This record gives sequence, C-alpha cells and structure tokens, in this order.
Amino acid sequence: MALSEKSRGILQAIAKGHTYEQILVQDLAWTYHDIFQAAAEALEAPQATDEGKSYDVEEIRHDHPRAYEKWSAEEDGQLSELCRSGKSVREIAKTLHRQEGAIRSRLAKLNLVAPS
Repeated sequence: MALSEKSRGILQAIAKGHTYEQILVQDLAWTYHDIFQAAAEALEAPQATDEGKSYDVEEIRHDHPRAYEKWSAEEDGQLSELCRSGKSVREIAKTLHRQEGAIRSRLAKLNLVAPS
C-alpha cells in the first residue's frame, strides 16, 4: 500500500523535526488525527527486503572484500594517485579490493574522469 499524499507530506515534516504544531499550521485542514493516520500508514507500508536482490553482497565480497563499503578519505586519495599514475580501472579495482563499476563511479564522483 502506497502512502497518501497527505501522509507523505506529514511524514516529511516529521522527518525534518517539525513539532505537531508546526505540522498543523502547514496545512490548516490537517488534524492530530491525520498525523496519527500518517504514522499508521507508514507502519502498514511494505518494508524493503533483500528478497528482491539479484546479488549477494557476501558472495561479491569473496572476490572484492571492500565491495559496498563506505569510501574513506585515505582510499579516495589512493584512488586519485592510482588514476594519475595511469593504472587501469581493472588494476585499481584489484588494488583497492573493489568492483570495477565502483571504481568507475568513484572516479566520476571525484571528477577524475568524465561520467560514462
């Protein structure tokens, strides 16, 4: 079940840290009951699960131990250095224990290459 537009608006206000009073003045037609209803809708909404994944992170990490891990500033520096030294994406991926796609994405994010 998808959230109603009203519930989505209310939940976005809650996520921003607004109080009940601040939420109620955003739309004068909203009531306390609407806030409670938004919470109930959110609890009834389907939860994201791993069932739909077409990949297994642990399996990928067998070949690429740092796959899907957050990039550190140190690792970004190492990536920049390897890129400037002329290493291929494949070589960089092997060195940093990440997938080639992750290397290409990070190089683009750091403006070291043009996005593909």
